[in-house]
Amino acid sequence: MAELDLNKSSGEMGKASSDKETVLFGQEGFKNNSKHLEAEQKALKPNENTHNAPVSCNDQRVWHKCEGDFVQARLSEMSISSSSEQIAQNTSVGLHSETNVNHPNNNAFLMQIGDRSHMGCDQNIVTNVQAKFAPSSTIPEFQGLRRQVTVQDLVEAELLNKNVAEQLEKGVKTVSQVQNSLGKYLNKINSIAGLYLEASKQKMSFYEAARAGVIESSVALEFLEAQAATGYIVHTQSNGKYSVQEAIEKGLIPREFKERLLEAEKGVTGYFHHGKILSVFQAMENKLLPSQTGRRLLEVQIATGGIIDPVRSVRLPLETACKQGLLNHDTTQNLHKMLDNMKGFQNPNNIKQAMHYAELMKLCVVDLEGNYLLLPFGTRKISTPSPAKPNSISVVDTSTKSEITLYDAFLKYYIEKQTYLELSALQSLWRETIDKWQGSSEYFLTDSNSGRQFSLNDALTQGIISQTELNKYRDGHITVIELADTLMSRASVASNPNSPIAGIWDPNRCRRISVLKAMRQNLVERLTATRLLEAQACTGGITDPATGKKFSISEALQRDLVDSEIAASIQKSQQAYRGFLQPGTQATISTAEALRENLLGHDIGHRFLELQYLTGGLVDPNLPGRMSLDDALRRHLIDDWTAQRLTDEKMHARNLVCPKTKQRISYKEALARAIFDCHTGLRLLEAAEHPNTST
Repeated sequence: MAELDLNKSSGEMGKASSDKETVLFGQEGFKNNSKHLEAEQKALKPNENTHNAPVSCNDQRVWHKCEGDFVQARLSEMSISSSSEQIAQNTSVGLHSETNVNHPNNNAFLMQIGDRSHMGCDQNIVTNVQAKFAPSSTIPEFQGLRRQVTVQDLVEAELLNKNVAEQLEKGVKTVSQVQNSLGKYLNKINSIAGLYLEASKQKMSFYEAARAGVIESSVALEFLEAQAATGYIVHTQSNGKYSVQEAIEKGLIPREFKERLLEAEKGVTGYFHHGKILSVFQAMENKLLPSQTGRRLLEVQIATGGIIDPVRSVRLPLETACKQGLLNHDTTQNLHKMLDNMKGFQNPNNIKQAMHYAELMKLCVVDLEGNYLLLPFGTRKISTPSPAKPNSISVVDTSTKSEITLYDAFLKYYIEKQTYLELSALQSLWRETIDKWQGSSEYFLTDSNSGRQFSLNDALTQGIISQTELNKYRDGHITVIELADTLMSRASVASNPNSPIAGIWDPNRCRRISVLKAMRQNLVERLTATRLLEAQACTGGITDPATGKKFSISEALQRDLVDSEIAASIQKSQQAYRGFLQPGTQATISTAEALRENLLGHDIGHRFLELQYLTGGLVDPNLPGRMSLDDALRRHLIDDWTAQRLTDEKMHARNLVCPKTKQRISYKEALARAIFDCHTGLRLLEAAEHPNTST
């Protein structure tokens, strides 16, 4: 047995922030691929598809020489809100503070903008930096959304701090390095670029998809508006990005879309009013923009990285946008409430399902060839989490038609570690939790998104991870995401055919939840929830679907797996497993014997026997394991009539309401409809997917 050592000082845990999650795309893993070498050569040539971008220093696809330094160019970076409810929380999150945490070994990206003590770079620093490059060299400029951005612009926008400005002045940092570290606030393509057709494994722009009849024109227009309002119209075949006018001239979008898209593009270029250029929020305040349209544009901008300042041509974090008058705190705090009733985008896979843009982004895959997000289209649902598969497809290469999970892409060096960590933060929110119970502590890795939970104590004892690996995690050499993926890849879980229904799968949030939580969220009726928990109790204990562990009713009550009302009503079901006390002798007897001696009501007694029979056999508390009907007959535990009743499905009570179809079903039918969870091997019953609730 491995020695358990869980109390060492905890180092870096690879913080996965749900308030601000940064995505970095990379293709360094294909260094031995011929197409990578070709791309490297192309980087030295002008890119005619890039709008107003410097040629050699700002190519984001390969490693290249730039201003005498060999710089690793990042591919793309974007910030995606994990849910609309977290929009208000984002205002209090430190700006760009995750860079140093998630990239401990890369001195080129030590941008501690979140440290308020580094904020407010004074004019002397700006002057010194500008003097450094004049007159013998050009004043440093960065490529913004639609124009070149100066150091002063970045300082005023609070995107550049005192330390970095000084490092630029001293030559410690290059323009290219700063450009890449601030990519999500500058000129990176952060919007959904197009569709990934699951059947053919090809990519297609939204207009091409509409023209081919794959999606409706109205759906294509919605996504093109989002592109226009956040930067550029993206062409997936050429990997180019264009203004609306350029896209129309090149025939990439139809002329009938022109008016709508030019209006949306003002989210980037600004709204002109009394000689001033206004942002989306300011245009709303001045009645230049309908509030519903304005909220929709704000939603897209927040989802793709921040509020756009059209004057400086940069994105701003919410806190900075509020400080500079491009948004106000009241709007920020109430925006998620307003957006709850206004999901402005249709899911191309289900046009009846309205979704937020950020929610659609979480369903996307990364195209390694184009280095942007594609929304999968088809029946395979490769990127949609499922209880039957531990990981969804997150990375595709449309040039080779290959699909791979994020963890496998990392292990095979298709993507670098930082890319892997930041993409993982979109899919999961791992954190370490401690369960203190009766004087002992148990350490868990818990994913708030999927509802999965791993016991570090059990993993160490069972040899799934070593003490050395745990120490590396404690010392900060591997992150919580890496440790969780290691556990998932090594855990061998077989489906348990004798499992009762252990929990509910919520397809709206793609997570496993307890029966009680499903009831509280109106996914399961109270009577059905009570019957499901009753079945758990009389077959071994109340189950926590996060871990698969079982607990007594009293323990389950303390762990919020049952409430007091249900706990009181299912006490006898626990006795069905543990045994009933025989009056007079105080002997422990089985459910069948208690039924025969009239210690149990006829209906409830037969219901307990039915539940045990359907989940592996009858229980005799005085004997180990379960007992088949033949053995029970041979031991005279039951009679022929009881055995016949248990095997006759017509005699089974239809006392459940299916949470998905709302039909009345028996427990046997519920077992047949349930899905085996790859995490625990236990059964989960799927709830209904609400049209206006997203994945």
